[in-house]
Amino acid sequence: MTVQLKQVFRDDRDKEILDLINNKAFPANERNSLDDLYDSGSDGNLDMLGIYADHTPVGFFTVRKYRNIRYLAYFAVSSDMRSKGIGSRALKLLTEFYPDTQIVTEFEAPDESCGNNSVRLHRRDFYLRNGFIETGWYSFYDETEFSIACSEPDFDKEGFVRFTEYLRTIVPDHIPRLYRK
Repeated sequence: MTVQLKQVFRDDRDKEILDLINNKAFPANERNSLDDLYDSGSDGNLDMLGIYADHTPVGFFTVRKYRNIRYLAYFAVSSDMRSKGIGSRALKLLTEFYPDTQIVTEFEAPDESCGNNSVRLHRRDFYLRNGFIETGWYSFYDETEFSIACSEPDFDKEGFVRFTEYLRTIVPDHIPRLYRK
């Protein structure tokens, strides 16, 4: 199976398929519509990348761009295409798509007191298996603690702080608090 990434624009036919994947992949309280995401990227600093398996859209990345930071805001693969290696191949392609940048993502921090801790561990382990490195930094927003991971061994914390300041200008209710434990 061939996996490819392709930029998907708001008026592309494949956007409808990505809308369906988005609606199934994320619970309502964590989901933003793709149209809202496109609107928030009107400054040109947002890429919607379709993940294609044998030329069929099976997932997407939403990436915010700021200086040398590429923030992986959303990553979804269609539920019927998971556990087939597509996500791993897509992450590798993502790092190739953005050479000479640092890709930063967040995932819910493991917490034994949470009912979804096994899902949190699974997500963390997926990113670590695929070359991402835990930075030792955390963020807190939407009443949830997130671990920050990146694609490079030296996390550009100052660059990420500048990115979050920029993000507040386009998503005013997104105010993460960064800290170490």
